Amino acid sequence: MKKSSKIKLISFSLALLLVLGGLLLDSRLMLGKSETQLEYTYRRALNDLTDYVTGMRSTLKKAEYAATPALRNTVSAKLMEQSGGAKAAMAALPFSQERIDRIGRFLSQVGDYALSLTRKASLGSGLEEKELQSLSTMEKYAGILSDALQEIQQRLGPEGLPWSGEPKSLFNNVQQLDQLPTFDDSLDQVAKEFSEFPSLLYDGPFSDHILRREALFLKDKPVISREEAASRAAKFLGCAPEDLQESGLTENTLSSFVFTWEESRVCVTRAGGEIAYFKKAAQIPEEKLTYEQALEAASKVLQAAGISSFRESYYVKNDNQCTINFAYLTEEEPKVLCYPDLVKVTVELGEGGMLEYDATGYLMNHQDREFVPPALDAEEAQKSVSPQLKVKSASLTLIPTPGLSEVLCWEFLCEGKEQEEVLVYINGESGMEEQLYLLQKSENGTLVI
Repeated sequence: MKKSSKIKLISFSLALLLVLGGLLLDSRLMLGKSETQLEYTYRRALNDLTDYVTGMRSTLKKAEYAATPALRNTVSAKLMEQSGGAKAAMAALPFSQERIDRIGRFLSQVGDYALSLTRKASLGSGLEEKELQSLSTMEKYAGILSDALQEIQQRLGPEGLPWSGEPKSLFNNVQQLDQLPTFDDSLDQVAKEFSEFPSLLYDGPFSDHILRREALFLKDKPVISREEAASRAAKFLGCAPEDLQESGLTENTLSSFVFTWEESRVCVTRAGGEIAYFKKAAQIPEEKLTYEQALEAASKVLQAAGISSFRESYYVKNDNQCTINFAYLTEEEPKVLCYPDLVKVTVELGEGGMLEYDATGYLMNHQDREFVPPALDAEEAQKSVSPQLKVKSASLTLIPTPGLSEVLCWEFLCEGKEQEEVLVYINGESGMEEQLYLLQKSENGTLVI
């Protein structure tokens, strides 16, 4: 073979190897990308399934205590939504067929049972003892399934770590799932067409009223200048106006001037010059203060902001911080706690300094209101509370509705059959059961679900 031919052959072989190597590398990169996308899909579906089932557990508990047809319809619709969402999430996961059949049957029966309760509620019939028992059993096994899902998440490890082949049989080694019951096939089979599920707008007792209307507290208040806004921001932060840096405007319902100083950011409304929001970045190495001390520090923040009448509703502690939710309390009789007029304050549990102040709910909803005693007194309204609950206290409250109106209610703090605390809201005029929440207390605070 001629020397030139050998050179051509060698060059061609090297070129071919480079091409094949590039193709192999590209294939591996594509495979890695596909595996990453698949893992992301599995993780998201597993998180969704866990959230739906955990929510279902709470909703089943509420269903036991809902005493009026209107609230039973709402709770049943929520159960249908959660069971449908759980089944959709499960369909994206690589479970063994046996597990899919067992869990899918359970989820379907929860949804079917919810529909049967909806039909019964529409006829004005109450729940019988056997139906209450079925709800209790379903709630128990929703808890078993929720615990199993959380166990799987812990076993798979944090996001970013490979699943190492786990997705092939996620449920195969979770023994709790063998306890899932099979309910009576004779459950009422009602029509499957059910649309327009009513959804709860709040993840706490009326904690974040939606921003869809004019800010009532700022209505007709004069627009202030940038200089005046800077002066008010500096006073709130405890610095000189010239120390502030201007960060523009927020163009939402609460149009505000935005200023920063060191690690702090504050928003001052253009109308009225009110402090709408404040946030400070900080690292808190340890927790020194109790909740009571944090509450005292947060209360002083509200008083300094000119909100003199309020009551704390619930709180949560996390990362050495404590966030407390306050609602406006009327000063005249009858005393009414106005949940739409919400202010959130976060203090650090090291020295008690303020980390966050959010007056959005208060500025959007607070207004002059005239209250008269409702048509029903506490004793009459209590007749609408489920006999499954033991009433501990009653007070007048104003709660927002999904339609952006407000309704005066009696708030009953109750105790359930397992000593859990339940909040029930009864319309002061009609006696309708407007809402029901479960109180969840732990060392990290008090939340509602």
